[in-house]
Amino acid sequence: MRKTHLGVLTALAVSSLALSGCVSAAPGSGSGSTADAGDAGEPILIGAVMAETGFMSPFDTPALTAMKIAVDELNEDGGIDGTPVELSVIDTGSDFEKYAPAAQSLIDDGAKVLMVTCDYDTAVPASQVAEQHNILNIAPCVGDTIYGPEGGLNIGFSLGNAVPGEASVMAEFATERGWKNAVFVKDDSIKYTQNQCETAAKRFTELGGTEIATYTFKQGDSIKETVSKITSGPAPDVVFNCSYGEGGGKAAKELRDGGIDTPVVSGFGMDGTFWLDAIPGLTDYYIVTYPSVWGDDSDPKVNEASATYEEVTGSRPENGSMTTGASAIEAVKLAAEEAGSWDGDKLAAALTGFTDVPLLVGPTSFSEELHVNVERPQRVLQVADGALAHVETRAPEKVIR
Repeated sequence: MRKTHLGVLTALAVSSLALSGCVSAAPGSGSGSTADAGDAGEPILIGAVMAETGFMSPFDTPALTAMKIAVDELNEDGGIDGTPVELSVIDTGSDFEKYAPAAQSLIDDGAKVLMVTCDYDTAVPASQVAEQHNILNIAPCVGDTIYGPEGGLNIGFSLGNAVPGEASVMAEFATERGWKNAVFVKDDSIKYTQNQCETAAKRFTELGGTEIATYTFKQGDSIKETVSKITSGPAPDVVFNCSYGEGGGKAAKELRDGGIDTPVVSGFGMDGTFWLDAIPGLTDYYIVTYPSVWGDDSDPKVNEASATYEEVTGSRPENGSMTTGASAIEAVKLAAEEAGSWDGDKLAAALTGFTDVPLLVGPTSFSEELHVNVERPQRVLQVADGALAHVETRAPEKVIR
């Protein structure tokens, strides 16, 4: 289903680009005009091939909703180069087969930029279509460094925190807590969680920790057999649950139901409270992720953005991908003004000039080789009383790639 959003949230939105607070942070001052987008006065179309339903929706929806709010505020402030922006959304339902045709449909409609879903494996068919048409493609929260030249996406960028940085913070946090022996429970269903556990294990052992064992499973599978193996072996000080969504929540529940009460550390895939009701009283569970959307973040701009989101939608963002969605719109505006064009190669060149640009999600840098952030500061959240609370903000001390 396609939905077009142009000014629909104006009545509830606050002052222009309040989500970002840093529109002037372009990496340079571009010359020229973005008038080549189409006829004068014609809206600039940004397409979004994302999941409002299905297994990816808990991650895509907060990012997409934040995009809608940011576009509305952008238009209140005059759009881009004086031209309004239109966001057209096709809900893929998380169906892999729908991404490529949805991307083609939006490009046929005149989309100048394509936003795609928050997982590389799922999004890549849409991204490849965009590449074929020289259309800038942005994933708000893909965490794999393969999203970019490494994966053949020369004009593809992610506003997410890359796994090497996220996983390093997971390991460094655990080590700092004095946890010396670890079990890694790896969801093999997507590259993100595979790489997350592998990188966390490398960094953990490099810091002097011991990897007792790594057990694998597929999203949605029971890990009761794994739990039995863990309880019958050397007791871990910490368990790394490298999973996401409902399957990750199921794994967390089975760990606790099986009598494993040791601390558990996860990444962005477990951000949000959608899975907590199934584990009443859960404690000693930590999540390394994007800024906290619960009103307690270390950055006041994030707390303001979360409050705006709640004012507009009636509820808090489900997780920190809200900050990446807002930042995707910020980045497009800055790149277009720098490039003076909607040509994909020119927009990509503008983005690769980003060095610590202060977007809502945090300082953002790209390079010719790397189109996702690996050294950006992360948030550590703790599960407490069925909610998430900010514990600390920390950048990776060392990134392993």
